[in-house]
Amino acid sequence: MRRGAVALLVPALLAAACAERRPGSVADPQAPPAAESPPPDQGGELAGASCRNVNAGNPANFPEFVDVELESENGVDRVTFVFEPASDAPDRPPFHFVSFVDQLITDGEGETVEVEGQAFVMVSFQAIGVDLSSETPVEVYTGPKRFTPGYGTLKELVHLGDFEGQVSWGLGLGSKECFVLDAQADHITLEFASA
Repeated sequence: MRRGAVALLVPALLAAACAERRPGSVADPQAPPAAESPPPDQGGELAGASCRNVNAGNPANFPEFVDVELESENGVDRVTFVFEPASDAPDRPPFHFVSFVDQLITDGEGETVEVEGQAFVMVSFQAIGVDLSSETPVEVYTGPKRFTPGYGTLKELVHLGDFEGQVSWGLGLGSKECFVLDAQADHITLEFASA
């Protein structure tokens, strides 16, 4: 290569090396990373919310199902299923299943249940809602079988059945909102961002 060509090449290389770096480009290690989009099953308004099916818990905890608590505050609609575990039960939630479904049906009969809402969640857990240990069945859960709180997201709840130790409830939501689940030995709580 001739000396004149080298003299022309050096300024061109220096100019390229000193060119303005754009923030976020691969060449700029100081640029903050680009924000990542949340995965499609991540709730946008409620931190930690997910629309994924849940299938978890310990079948050795077979508690009595005693109450349903409803609350809406600070932009969160909440439903809690309350249990009384046996004294020797493990400190783990009972076996439970939570899933979005196209329609709600009764346990055993399989009949469609009308529930207010545009999206539906089925919550099912192993618990004693009716004590069958004697000749005469005794209801352990004696509360309402249908609630109509009419909250921003959580519109209605209906008891779908108590079949072979599996208690099921259907939740009607005003729109599909992912949930935050808190499952403990003595309760299962679902929270939804209130629309």
